Amino acid sequence: MRNIYLIARREFLSYVATWGFWLSLASVPLFMGLGFGLPMLIENSQPTRHYVIVDESGGQLEQALVDGFTRAQEQQIAEIQEAVTEMVGDNPQVQQAMARGMMQQIGDGRYQRIDLGLTDLEALRPYLLEEQAIEIDGEEASLFAAVFLRGSVENGIEVDYWSKNRTDSGLRSSISRALEDYMQEAHLLSGGVSPGLLQAAEALEPEVRELNPERSGADATVTDAERIPFIMGVAVAFALWIIIFSVVNMLLTAMIEEKGNKVLEMMMSATRHYEILTGKLLGVACVSATLLVFWMGLALGGATLVQQAAASADIPVAEIFSALLDPGLLLPALGYFVIGYLMYGAVFLAVGSLCDTIQDAQTLMSPIMLIMMVPLFLVMISADSPDSPIVAIASWVPVWTPFIMLARLPHDPTTIELFGTTALMLVTAIGVIWGAGAVFRLGSLNQANQETIKGWFSFGKKS
Repeated sequence: MRNIYLIARREFLSYVATWGFWLSLASVPLFMGLGFGLPMLIENSQPTRHYVIVDESGGQLEQALVDGFTRAQEQQIAEIQEAVTEMVGDNPQVQQAMARGMMQQIGDGRYQRIDLGLTDLEALRPYLLEEQAIEIDGEEASLFAAVFLRGSVENGIEVDYWSKNRTDSGLRSSISRALEDYMQEAHLLSGGVSPGLLQAAEALEPEVRELNPERSGADATVTDAERIPFIMGVAVAFALWIIIFSVVNMLLTAMIEEKGNKVLEMMMSATRHYEILTGKLLGVACVSATLLVFWMGLALGGATLVQQAAASADIPVAEIFSALLDPGLLLPALGYFVIGYLMYGAVFLAVGSLCDTIQDAQTLMSPIMLIMMVPLFLVMISADSPDSPIVAIASWVPVWTPFIMLARLPHDPTTIELFGTTALMLVTAIGVIWGAGAVFRLGSLNQANQETIKGWFSFGKKS
């Protein structure tokens, strides 16, 4: 036991006693911030596209475009509000704040109409070819597109869209949708449908209530707190995959470095192979525990700030953490993490013992990486279709069970699935750890290498 403790202590301190470890911890919230803020920054930094409209119909089609763009903006805001309402609840204060923010983002847009006072294509061509610049607020800019409108609903509307840009189709699509709506509305009006009736038809929408059949009456309404556990289950499954993948890579890298530097040979002369294997697994497990404690503390601190800032908006921060800390999700998550970590960690240590360099390990790692990537796709499928036969069958694959079952737990899988998959996973974990230990012993004693493993799977070939 003392040897196991010393090896575990050495592994733990070799990571946490370095500046790089703590810098990597601090980089996590930075990258999370970039993940949320970078798309918005990219969207806001997009160049403004300036375009001109030449309406040869006398202004009727131009006004139809203006009205169509306005309706499209209002519809986009309404759709986003509806989506967010499903996540955070029907709160007027949140909706008003979002409406103001979205109106600022959507209302400005990436496309800005200008008037150059030119209606002839040949006069506009130098601007379209960027041979001549336009002046906007004292700065030079290029003309993105020139749009010529002609015709009528009765005789057909034609749009000539002139632009040097071949990839940005946003403006062209918006013009097409706006005029399509205008033509359909005008056709109905010309057919005798009154404007009031048309507006009333557009305003019609069903009132959809989501109800839980396990309850009755007013209590049957599904609340936001009931939706959150399903989101948290998927989030915890992804987090578990990221942590296991990061930690076992530490084991692989350290193992290859120690073997290449002859450190492993010195350790083998003073202790047994299973003590080295156990000590390394425990040491890096403590490193992962440090990661979890740090991130959970950071999350709790951030949640406190969010709760104080959003108290007036009733954002369900408390419900989110209540779902996250629910023993029904937290305890299985810890159990699945331990089992998944031991399985994958032992395999990565065994692979590392067979290789002298990272390049040597890449061949053996390729199939393992493919196996580890599959749960990511299955978890995404289970978010929408937890009862999918593919997901249900994949839950019985022991190396995928820890991730998929976490995503399925809030959907109340059957008792047979819950206990059956767990038992099969435990038996497989024991077998994998035993086999990895045997390979680790051979690799540590230089009695096997990557070519030996390849030979095991080369059936019918002469050695």
